[in-house]
Amino acid sequence: MIDLEKCDLSYIEDVPAEKQQFYWVGLFYFLANAAITMKGEEGERSMRKAIRAYGTERGQRMRKIADSKGLEANLLTLFDNYDLMSDPRFVHPQEGRVVTAEVKKSITGRCPDAEMWGRLPDGLAIGSIYCEEVHHKIYGGFDPAIQVNLCETLTNGGNQCRFHIYCRKCNQTEYPLTPYVRQDWEDFEGDMVASIHSIFCIMYIKMARILKDELGEEVVRSALTDFAWYRGVRMRKLHEEKGLPISVKNFIKEGDLFLDHRFSLSCKEISDHQIEVETKRNILYEVACSYDSEDLFSLYEEVTYPALLEGYGKGFSCRDLGSEKEHTHLLFSQE
Repeated sequence: MIDLEKCDLSYIEDVPAEKQQFYWVGLFYFLANAAITMKGEEGERSMRKAIRAYGTERGQRMRKIADSKGLEANLLTLFDNYDLMSDPRFVHPQEGRVVTAEVKKSITGRCPDAEMWGRLPDGLAIGSIYCEEVHHKIYGGFDPAIQVNLCETLTNGGNQCRFHIYCRKCNQTEYPLTPYVRQDWEDFEGDMVASIHSIFCIMYIKMARILKDELGEEVVRSALTDFAWYRGVRMRKLHEEKGLPISVKNFIKEGDLFLDHRFSLSCKEISDHQIEVETKRNILYEVACSYDSEDLFSLYEEVTYPALLEGYGKGFSCRDLGSEKEHTHLLFSQE
């Protein structure tokens, strides 16, 4: 388990979009930390490869969507049709901002991701790996002609993140990709929480696939255990700060498990200490099926619920009442 004495447990996420943002920010940290801690340089190599694969997947998916709409491939198209509705805590000063078809210059003055990483042991150092690797692949995945200049970031000691991105039309060439096929889980348009949750699911599947295949299942299992346990600890702390009882009811209704409205959550209180939970959809399962990775979905479900409950408090348990992948039917209890 992560050493809590080395963590700042200040819970800075208090609305659904912010809590959902921690999913992928935290997931990246724990996957990267497990890979590096358990496998050293080999682990870091695979982890960097994994985050690049995730970035490329997002960029190419956005390009396929743009092509399917008959849009010209340029920076205006990319950022006008971006796949992620960002956490509202990001701050982007307008001074010096330039956005054209070929040039984008922007500054990020506040990054909640860096703030969340900064509360974890070596978090900014691990977060800086994300910044080093992912942006080039997201934008380069959209078009190989795109150049990304990112010398200063809030994770590498800078006072801001400064982006200079170029997509010169004269450098663009034919970019053959397979045709876009819309997936069921892409129905998040206009919903910030659902958008962030979908990106979390893609990150987990793309990164965990490479880490499991190259480093072994124990690395992914360890990362998921720490990720979920730490979330449970933080949920407990937030509830204590708000004066909420540490209970099954608050774990479900005031926690961060089912933030995405597409779960279509149904709760039945059996008693003061038992709640039966049903969901009609599971977006992680749908994403896993899109990438032929049902094994990673099963691993996530197996590991995260027990670890979350252990972090939240003693005497909590979860029993499966007959879940069928996308349809979850669970009984949460407290002794």
